[in-house]
Amino acid sequence: MRDSSVGVGGTGGSCDSRRWAVEVMGCPRCGGALAGLRASKSCDSLGRTCDEPGMRMPRWAVEVLSCPRCGGALAGLGTTAAVVRCRTCGPFPVLGGVPVLVPEPARWCATFYDAALSALAEAGSVTSEAVETLRAFADAAPGADAARFSDDWTSAEATGARTPALTRGPASDALDELLEVAAHQSPALWLQHRAPEGVVLEVGCGAGLTASRLASRRRSLLVGDTSLRAVLNTSKHSRAVGVVLDAQALPVRARSLDGLVAENVIDLLDDPEAFFTAAARALDAAGTLLVSSPAPGLQDPDEDDAALARLAQRCGFTVKDRADGLPWLRQNSSRFLEVWLVQALALSPGNPPVTRASGRARRQR
Repeated sequence: MRDSSVGVGGTGGSCDSRRWAVEVMGCPRCGGALAGLRASKSCDSLGRTCDEPGMRMPRWAVEVLSCPRCGGALAGLGTTAAVVRCRTCGPFPVLGGVPVLVPEPARWCATFYDAALSALAEAGSVTSEAVETLRAFADAAPGADAARFSDDWTSAEATGARTPALTRGPASDALDELLEVAAHQSPALWLQHRAPEGVVLEVGCGAGLTASRLASRRRSLLVGDTSLRAVLNTSKHSRAVGVVLDAQALPVRARSLDGLVAENVIDLLDDPEAFFTAAARALDAAGTLLVSSPAPGLQDPDEDDAALARLAQRCGFTVKDRADGLPWLRQNSSRFLEVWLVQALALSPGNPPVTRASGRARRQR
């Protein structure tokens, strides 16, 4: 990437605005840390005086997050840095205070360039530094096809507003009863009641409804999604620590999570098996993986509804609890109500995964 695009050659600015450059720079021969680099003359030492006033992330989160490629430590996390850096794999951008910890950050920035700018503008987080950082990473991946974030939210989910009353008619009484059941037996509530205390990561946080329920004084909550808009929105409303991530390459240290929640997302992944493998690595031996899906056959015409549980078991998990037919209702308007019957599993890690001779075929979406 161009030096000018991330401000390495700048001479002005305060300690907080330039200390990220100290974290980024490394030895040109081996990539090792350089002793003596200072963000400004007023800095006492890297990680003491400069860190605390501008901390963007609590210490526990800094200790949990890691490189999505190698699992190594990330220099610059928790500070006002525009990038964080893995000594082995290189830099990752930070946009609107959210680290983008995906295996190919340059391709992500190029693919979602316009979408990321829109998300930053919506959150009131557009700065020249953020735009320059996004542009620098995007320039490193020429030819990437542009795409939008797949934020499939209803207006009520996006804004938190009350859903409009359904149009009254012959089905009104039956729909009222269904809405009442769904309010007390939804997949989100089933997962919430089984979520452990400690450090919990929710992947596929979407509009943030489940994160708001998971937020607790006894729970340190991370939320992640491939959508920067989703992460910014969820972090704002739940006060959780947000990270842009790929659920198939979780950017957390091994055995660092007490709980992992994936509500209605696993059937949308290109490689659900990779998710379970990453989850097994990330969870503590006594941890809990909570998953739900309206398509437990994983959208594979050759599989039945037991496919989700079989895949989890093949990847080393044990089913502790399960439920099926949980009503997930999404009201798009006064005349449009989606009804999904969801399967939910509570899983514990520990069993060695079963190795297969050939990988799982990529499913059609």
